[in-house]
Amino acid sequence: MKGLSLTYYLFLGFHGLLLGIFPFFLPVYLYNSGSELSRIAFFIAFSGAGFFCTLWVWDRLRSDRFRPMIILSLLLELSLVCAVYSGTDLFLVALLNGGYSCLYWMIQRTLFFSLVSADNSGQQFGNFQIFVLITVKIGIFIGSIILGRFGFAAITLISLVVASSAVVVFFLRNEGAQEIPAVLRSQRPVGLKELISFKDRYSSRLIFAIDGLFLYLESYFWLISRFVIVGENFIKLGLVVIGLALFLGVLFYIIKNRIDRLPQQRVYQAGVLLYALSWVLRGLVSDDMNYLLQMCMIMLVGFCTSFFRLAFNKRFFDLARLSTGYKYIFIKSYSSQFFLACIFLLAGVILKEYSMDVELLHLLYWSAAGLTFFYLKYKVVDGDLK
Repeated sequence: MKGLSLTYYLFLGFHGLLLGIFPFFLPVYLYNSGSELSRIAFFIAFSGAGFFCTLWVWDRLRSDRFRPMIILSLLLELSLVCAVYSGTDLFLVALLNGGYSCLYWMIQRTLFFSLVSADNSGQQFGNFQIFVLITVKIGIFIGSIILGRFGFAAITLISLVVASSAVVVFFLRNEGAQEIPAVLRSQRPVGLKELISFKDRYSSRLIFAIDGLFLYLESYFWLISRFVIVGENFIKLGLVVIGLALFLGVLFYIIKNRIDRLPQQRVYQAGVLLYALSWVLRGLVSDDMNYLLQMCMIMLVGFCTSFFRLAFNKRFFDLARLSTGYKYIFIKSYSSQFFLACIFLLAGVILKEYSMDVELLHLLYWSAAGLTFFYLKYKVVDGDLK
C-alpha cells in the first residue's frame, strides 16, 4: 500500500507541474489566439470524443501494471504541448487532449479508489486537493511567467524537461508497487449494452450526464472569464489563481479532517447550495467592477466550488464502493464524456451566431446555477451512508 501511495503522489506531482505549465492555460491560449467561443465549444466536444475513444481502447487492452499507462499519459501530455506549438489542426489537438485527459483521470481515480475507505475518503480527497493545489500552482506560476515573457517555445522546452524526468523516474521505479488492483484486472470491459442500460437507485446516470458539462464550464469558460477580468494578461491570471490556491489550501487543511465525521447528507446538500451560489456569482462578476470586489467574489466562487467538489467526490467514491467498484468509475467516465461531446457539439452550433461575445457567458453561468440543483438527486437511500 505504501508503494501504491508513493506512486499516486509521484503521478500527481509530475502531472500537476505539467498541467500547470500549459494545459491549464489551453482555454485562454485558444481564446487569446482568436478562437471564437463556438470553436472552443467544438474543441471541448472533440476532447470528449477523444476521451471516450481512448477509454474504450484502454478498457479492452488493460495491462497488468500501471507503469506503461503512466508513461504513456506523460508522453501524451507532452505531445499535446508539441502539437499546439507546431500548429497542428485544432481538432486533432482536441482528440489528443481527450486521450491525455482520459489516461490522467482514469489512472488518478483508480489509484485513489485503491487507497481509500468509506471512513477516510473525504480526508484523503482533501489531502489530494491540497497536494494538487500546490503542484499545479507551482506549474501555473512557471507557465504564466514563461507565456507572458518568453513565449511558447520555452513552454515546450520546459515541458519536455519535466516529462522526460518523470518518464525516467517511473521507468526506474520498482514495478511491484504499480500493479493494477486484482479486482480491476479481473473485471470485463464495459460493453455498449451495459452502458445504455445502466441504472441505479442513486440517479447516477443523470449525474454522470451533467457533471462533465459543469467541469468544462469551470475549467474552460470560467477560466476565460477570469482571463478577461485581469485584462487578458497571463501573468496576472497566474497570480490570481495562485493567490486563490493559497486561500483554499488553508481552508481545506481545516475542513478535510472533519468532513468524514459530519452528517454526510447535510454536507452534500450544503455543497450543492454553495455550488449554485458560485454560478450566480460567476454571472455577476465583471471586468468593470472594483478590483477588491472582483477578487472577493472570485475567492468566494473558488471556495464554494472546491467545497462542493470535496463533498461530491466523497459521495462518488463512497457510492462506487457500495455499488460496482471500479466499473462504476469507468461507467461514470464513459457517460460524462459521451454527453459532454453531444452537449458541446450542440453548444458550438448555437454559439456560432455570437462570435467572440464573452458577455454571453454570464447567461450560461446563470443557467448553470439552475441546473446545479439536479445534483440533489444524487442522494443516498435506505441509510446506506449516515
